[in-house]
Amino acid sequence: MEETNRNTHQSNDELVMNIAIITGHFPPSKGGGIAEWALGIARELPKLGHTTSVYVTHRKDRDLAIHKEEQFECRPMYGRNWHEFHRFYAGYYMWKILKENPETIFIVTTWGMAKAFNFLKKRYPKSKMIVVAHGLEITRLKSLRELKTMTKVVSSSDLVLSVSKFTRDEIINRLDGIDTNHVKFLPNGVDTNRFFPSGVDDAFLQKYSIPVGSDIILTLARIIKRKAHDDVIKAIPDILTEFPKAHYVIAGPHRKKDPYLHYLKQLTKELSVEKHVTFIDFIPEEDLKKIYSVSKVYVMASRTLHETGDSEGFGITFLEANACGCPVIGSYEGGIPDAVENEINGLLVPSDSPNDISKSIKKLFSNEDYRKNIAKMGMARVSEKFTWEKLTIQMLDMINS
Repeated sequence: MEETNRNTHQSNDELVMNIAIITGHFPPSKGGGIAEWALGIARELPKLGHTTSVYVTHRKDRDLAIHKEEQFECRPMYGRNWHEFHRFYAGYYMWKILKENPETIFIVTTWGMAKAFNFLKKRYPKSKMIVVAHGLEITRLKSLRELKTMTKVVSSSDLVLSVSKFTRDEIINRLDGIDTNHVKFLPNGVDTNRFFPSGVDDAFLQKYSIPVGSDIILTLARIIKRKAHDDVIKAIPDILTEFPKAHYVIAGPHRKKDPYLHYLKQLTKELSVEKHVTFIDFIPEEDLKKIYSVSKVYVMASRTLHETGDSEGFGITFLEANACGCPVIGSYEGGIPDAVENEINGLLVPSDSPNDISKSIKKLFSNEDYRKNIAKMGMARVSEKFTWEKLTIQMLDMINS
């Protein structure tokens, strides 16, 4: 079916487009939704017949040679102090690309790198730009200057893709006096060739110090306050009263002396659940599908930090877990309801509510048929709506309409 969809799209689109993805987030990296988005789109565009290049900010620890067998070309963008001068560096590389092909379509994964296109568009009117909005860059906007910059970026863009309806609405509501009809919702996706149910042996669990035979509750995300790991830890004592083999695995990158990490570890001691919680710093690519597959439920009941504008834009890990046959629990915050449909691929709970987290986990653990049915529907939902091929076709249809 997917091959048929791809061929149909190719036949309807006679023009082979030159597409350049401009990004500061791309593998190899320690996770991150932007990097996953850029890679997923980059792999699909050549399959649809389009010339595709990915321009990535240079870092000494980023070996782009791992992509040499891909159908897209991957090139580093050099420059010092990218954080301060990103607008100028990105604009320079976009200008170099346009000199060779004035009709290039740019896909820019962050607002900062899209700023220069307003000037370039005047000189190269046949070029186009797609900007991707992931969430935080919108909800953290505070100053009038930042708002004016976003207004210029949206005005000069041909298409603004928001990974959640929440982010789309935030953009539209914050802008005044400009056309926002080209601000569209296109969710994150998942690579079902990378994420699928996988068998796991005892050696895998022992590798990560997870007790064999555990009922695993997993959170795979950066260890930061927004992700609300503490609410899951607070739910563990109640869960253990009915499911003594419950074990919470907190996996994700963090700073060694991070205050929130220290708080989480102290909390496990205060609640006497240290033996039921395992912290893992980083899980390599080859083990991701295994940790999802062996888990009974994936939980990320994120909260919104209103004082800083820190919110959940979508939650790509929900889809990864679903693709591996693991049901999920999320909160109603931010863009999570676009990733999690209640009673379809998982359960939704109010944020900051350990009691509701406990109830939802016990609901899944107490009825294995129900849990497996949610898992089955989650896998079907991913295949139907969230493969990168289908999302890439939708994106191209939007830019060509």
